[in-house]
Amino acid sequence: MSKVATQSHAAQTAPVGTCYKVLLWEEGALTAEQLDAWQTARRELLSRMRDAGIKGARGTLAKLGDELRELSARAIATPLDTCAAASLSLTRVGALAAKLQGEAAVLAYRLSPCSATILAELVGEEGIDTLVSRWVASTPELQWCTTPLVEAISAAEAAEWQENCRAEASADTADTNFCEDTDSAPFHHVTVLRAEAVEALQPAEGRVLVDATLGGGGHSELMLEQGATVWGIDQDPAARKAARKRLAAYGDRLHIVAGNFRNAADLLRAEGLETVHGILADIGISSPQVDQAERGFSFLAEGPLDMRMNPAAPQSAADIVNTAAESELADILWQYGEERASRAIARRIVQERAKTPVTTTTQLADIIASVLPRKGKQHPATRSFQALRIAVNDELGALDALLESGLSLLKSGGRFAIITFHSLEDRAVKRYFDRVTRPEIDRPEWPAPRPNPEYTARLVTRKPIVASEAELTANPRARSAKLRVIEKL
Repeated sequence: MSKVATQSHAAQTAPVGTCYKVLLWEEGALTAEQLDAWQTARRELLSRMRDAGIKGARGTLAKLGDELRELSARAIATPLDTCAAASLSLTRVGALAAKLQGEAAVLAYRLSPCSATILAELVGEEGIDTLVSRWVASTPELQWCTTPLVEAISAAEAAEWQENCRAEASADTADTNFCEDTDSAPFHHVTVLRAEAVEALQPAEGRVLVDATLGGGGHSELMLEQGATVWGIDQDPAARKAARKRLAAYGDRLHIVAGNFRNAADLLRAEGLETVHGILADIGISSPQVDQAERGFSFLAEGPLDMRMNPAAPQSAADIVNTAAESELADILWQYGEERASRAIARRIVQERAKTPVTTTTQLADIIASVLPRKGKQHPATRSFQALRIAVNDELGALDALLESGLSLLKSGGRFAIITFHSLEDRAVKRYFDRVTRPEIDRPEWPAPRPNPEYTARLVTRKPIVASEAELTANPRARSAKLRVIEKL
């Protein structure tokens, strides 16, 4: 299993009592045929073990116990380690990790995008079934299997497994690209619509392309592979460092610029670049920003209420939540999150911050959840967190600025490609693209249509390009991505 997709944790306390190794996996990660074969073989072994126990045949019983462990490893653990589905995002699995960190009975755990193996020691009067039920209930957004694999192991075996987890965690740390401004969090971003977006820009030797949202460098890497020269822009120093390391082999065909894509035209012209063959912008938040609790974007793990894509920006989400007027908060939640309960949530936030400042993600999420009952899989805080993130980073203002200046950077025949992730962004892109690709405009009071003075481009695709089923299986975060492309006349 990829180290980037695996998280290991080992506590310092050595096991002393009864220990259990629990394997949870996502519903659907294993096929029905795999599960049926495992359960049939397991029932047969358990029946033979029961008979051996009745006869007092301890040697046979021990041998059958070893066979049962080997069966579980072969039929369940190994297929999960190579699971292609991997449809649980690391952010969501991180929610379970946050719960486990504070669980006194947990000695170690190993997480992947489709499974979790947890080493636990029983403490007090609580049984293993109660522990497992609590873990499952604590993360309802994760669709765990209904029949987890629970195995009792000796203290010595537990200590060995715990040490292996510690060694894996150390190895992962040594091999991971770290951010410029943190010593604890890897920057690993799964690029969305990678092939489709890059193909739209037609990269080739001699073409100069702009990746206005460089991120981890996934789109840029494919452009560079196909011979293009790439100028990458990003305001996040962690992203710039990760991309610089990832793309170092391409030498002087890669140029990285620090800044917000809203200023793309000014930034590039300051570097002496007047026109380019194509511009790509992947709007929104990257996986590493969500997955790192200390960045404060997610309500699934406790962290400071920050949400700044540029850590040096002056205003955080906590600043808005604790200082904005109630009416302003309500407007932000409604305008940027389309949250119907915006006024009730704003009222409760103001009431709670009067008692104590709201400084953490989970604190705010709990306040919102106290107003909105949970319905379905979506957390009540989802829309509000989106709204605050957009407000903190002025994301829609930045998008508008990029749209207005982007075409001026393009050569004739150059292409402008935008990937959006929610309706507010997509509507802004769709409106602008329609505005500049319509040859004529008409109004009811006019006798006839008139030429459109802003007509400067043509639509490359009339409908947005969305992720394939294969991409959605590998990366569920791509489900809301839409790619729109225009070409300058």
